[in-house]
Amino acid sequence: MTRTILAALAALGLLAAPVRAEEIHLSHYGEVMPSIPWAVAFARGMFKANGVDVTGAISSQGGGTTIRNMLAGGVGFGESAGGATVAGINAGLPVKIVGVGSDSAADYAWVVPNASPLKTMKDAKGKKFGITTPGGVTYVYALLLLKQAGLTLDDVTAVPVGTGAGLAALDSGAIDTSYEYEPLYSRDEAKYRIIANVGDVMPRIVTLFLVATQDLIDKQPDKLRAILLTHKQAVDFIYSSPKQAADIAAKDMVGVDQAVVERSVARLAAVKYWSNGGFDKAALGNLNTVLNLTGEAKGNVDFAAMTDDRFLPAGAQHLK
Repeated sequence: MTRTILAALAALGLLAAPVRAEEIHLSHYGEVMPSIPWAVAFARGMFKANGVDVTGAISSQGGGTTIRNMLAGGVGFGESAGGATVAGINAGLPVKIVGVGSDSAADYAWVVPNASPLKTMKDAKGKKFGITTPGGVTYVYALLLLKQAGLTLDDVTAVPVGTGAGLAALDSGAIDTSYEYEPLYSRDEAKYRIIANVGDVMPRIVTLFLVATQDLIDKQPDKLRAILLTHKQAVDFIYSSPKQAADIAAKDMVGVDQAVVERSVARLAAVKYWSNGGFDKAALGNLNTVLNLTGEAKGNVDFAAMTDDRFLPAGAQHLK
């Protein structure tokens, strides 16, 4: 009799269906430092505490892949690179910027072997300089660091390399300096030292946006609010307890151990690398500058037209 009643109630829609665990879309999850707040949120059950059953991440290889994955299915929420987000919205994709994931590039630096005579970026003059191909954000970072040192690409021998290839070339002596990012620098700090950090020339720049599909915004605004609240709570936890946050997140990070993650989190927490979701207008202005240098934008980007900031939690700065 009980089963019959339950079946009848279910057929009438009077019994709530079990909440289905879902995943959000993140670029290079487990490989880069923007992963840390999400790893903390997953491990500490923060999503569930806020009423959503997000249990993990669908990792993408960056670029426009994150946004394409969001539109293909699952939770219509993700964290996407600044340039890819602007390009996607300009192309007419039905997504909006709903917050900021990171507004610092302090995880990128140019390094040399510890025994190198190079002490600062000025010393790179006339040297073989590891760099990405023209048009990339890291390429622009290099130009800005050279400019700060009173140099241009004409003053160095530019050698296009990927991260792994650049470090191998450093080890062999084929180049004199190359770029590296956290947490790899904290992994390799016994081998290399920094001669220039992007955070020194551009202290604040939006590198990652929090984005949502128009469908999620229209149909599940409370879920979006809960996700953004969870993100802010995780970032707040990192700043209040960086070592504990690093130890929690370390299990989700690829190719680095707990001690490395602790060092990397400590470094980036000191410069407020992670955003609580809010908008820093100076950081947006610097992104605009970089996008013009990469060719991804011409003139002033109308970030306000691309943004719906109604769902930010208390304490996060609104753009509009």
